[in-house]
Amino acid sequence: MSLSIGDHVPELTAMQDNGRPYTSGAGRWQVLFFFPKTATIHCQLQARRYQAVAADFQALGVDVVGINGDARQEQAVFRDLCKLDYPLLNDRAQTLSAAFGVLDEPWPGEEVRRPRRDTFLVAPDGVITDHWQDVNPGEDAATVLARVRERLELTLASNPNSC
Repeated sequence: MSLSIGDHVPELTAMQDNGRPYTSGAGRWQVLFFFPKTATIHCQLQARRYQAVAADFQALGVDVVGINGDARQEQAVFRDLCKLDYPLLNDRAQTLSAAFGVLDEPWPGEEVRRPRRDTFLVAPDGVITDHWQDVNPGEDAATVLARVRERLELTLASNPNSC
């Protein structure tokens, strides 16, 4: 059974492309975007679009995290090529992709399954609030940022005494 809207995401613990462990930030919004392959122009476009608005997400208290199953060395090249400063999680074992239910069939000529291009928005309490499937890599970051702003406005409107 895979995670879906309304489910609580267990604490994410995975290795980053730099070999360091990653643990999700408690009490913060998170954007988790899965992408299939670092060596494709569409994945690079998606990652760069997230980087272009990374400061906007950070200003709103939102962490952006990319998740992919390629080898860490390939992810490191991808990070340098796209000039990324947010975490890339290495899901070589496909644990996260399976838990979120985003594993697709192997590509032609490959044996390994890859994640679909899906994005999840996780609230500070760890509950999935939104799930975008088979996203457009050029529009994903802007779509998710707009939704985050809507969610934060709704939160402030329902609790006017919060800061």
